[in-house]
Amino acid sequence: MSSGQYYNNLFSYEFAIGVGAMNCITDIGGSNSDKTYYVNEIRLKNTKPSFSISAGAMYQNLLGLRLEGTWGAVQSADRDIDGTSVNAKSKTVRNLSFRSKISEVSLLAEFHPLLLFDYKYPPLWSPYVIAGVGIFSFKPQALLHNDYIDLPPLCTEGQGFFEYRDSKPYSTTQFNIPVGIGLRYEASDAVNLRLEFSHRILFTDYLDDAHSPGFVDAEIFRQYLDVANAGNAQQLYNRSLDGLVPARRGNPGNNDAYMSISFKVGLVLRRKARY
Repeated sequence: MSSGQYYNNLFSYEFAIGVGAMNCITDIGGSNSDKTYYVNEIRLKNTKPSFSISAGAMYQNLLGLRLEGTWGAVQSADRDIDGTSVNAKSKTVRNLSFRSKISEVSLLAEFHPLLLFDYKYPPLWSPYVIAGVGIFSFKPQALLHNDYIDLPPLCTEGQGFFEYRDSKPYSTTQFNIPVGIGLRYEASDAVNLRLEFSHRILFTDYLDDAHSPGFVDAEIFRQYLDVANAGNAQQLYNRSLDGLVPARRGNPGNNDAYMSISFKVGLVLRRKARY
């Protein structure tokens, strides 16, 4: 078939499933050095599995729009840092940790720049970029006596307490902006294979429950929380190895982030055979 016949349907539709891995960059854990740059803040041992499903439409293999659901988890711990820098040593002593499940729904636009060139046939391999808007839910937890405890109800930074009125309760459902790159391989007229990396820009610094630079007074929890939550809060808000109050809890200057890499298989409808 000619390229004209290949494109005789302006739109094609794709339904895909994906498996992959998810990780994060937060105030907890991270780089072994005082210098931080994207790659050295990601610790591979914290990688967790992820899963996605999506449905979308493509215009002449050039522009696409899809709705996607993604499920995964993130985690990080200060104890994993083994550097000798000032930053590494202070985080190791601070000794905070967390985990959280992630559920996300996003609307993504997709652009394939190679399709702008005059090919006799569309390329089998097509790199692309994605960007969009999403909404996700999370719930940071910390391990205490072999049980994982939900951190938001503990108000570990005095959220909602009169004495710490600048510390506001945070929502565990937030918007994000996914941006990323991918590579699509046209296995047949009905099947696409993809490898895709997506970084999520977040509008919250509480993915790990750590934001405020300072620590609250441990006794304040009993004024606002029930006995069980107050006891858990007193044990989890400060877990320093030396028993002292660390110089810094969180870094309000930077929001958290999470990212995923996925291998996807897509069923394509209304795309004509190449030859």
